[in-house]
Amino acid sequence: MDKVTRYRFALALLSGAGIASVLTLLLNLPVAILATVLLLPGAIPAAFLSRSQGFGPPLGILAADGFVYSIAAYVLIATVFRKVTAAAMRLAAIRLVLPVTILIGLACVPTLNPLWPRGMAALARQEFNLQQALPMGTTLDTAHLVLRSKGIQFGEYIEPRESVILNDERGTSIIAAPGDHVLSAQLRTDATEYPCSYDIQLVLLFGPDEKMHRQYIHRLRLCP
Repeated sequence: MDKVTRYRFALALLSGAGIASVLTLLLNLPVAILATVLLLPGAIPAAFLSRSQGFGPPLGILAADGFVYSIAAYVLIATVFRKVTAAAMRLAAIRLVLPVTILIGLACVPTLNPLWPRGMAALARQEFNLQQALPMGTTLDTAHLVLRSKGIQFGEYIEPRESVILNDERGTSIIAAPGDHVLSAQLRTDATEYPCSYDIQLVLLFGPDEKMHRQYIHRLRLCP
């Protein structure tokens, strides 16, 4: 491999990594939709390989998009700038090392990169605590007290006929019988996994004896 080709590769790799990092950081700005679209070439394979429900692992997306844009940069350099000398490309690559390194570092900071999941541990704890606070067999009055003590606003009604009151993406289905008492709520949380956010969906089903015989307290993924 001659010097020109080596410098083209180096310049292309630096350019691809820099572009991927900039696009990641732009997710914090009003141009987030455009940045999201431009990140898709790497995000799609990253999400597929990781079997993620969201956009995929942040570092995987950064690496995949860096690779994709490095290829694009190499093609551009080899065609449009094919007459540029090896010395000029070497100088350009050297000048790019520091800014690209800084951009990659910033893109790896969870507070600056929206691709990093946020609040997921707190979401799991809140979900678990609610499930423990409202076990099967809880009376209707106790459920009222628990929900009110936690500041949870809920709706309730008596089902007049047999009806499906819940079908979720997990395949869970809840069917209420005539006369069943239904309590339901949707709790907002700060949990996010780009580009989705999470709420907690709560459905409690009480029989004529006013004791809970079905409990559903799980996270609800909300995506654009």
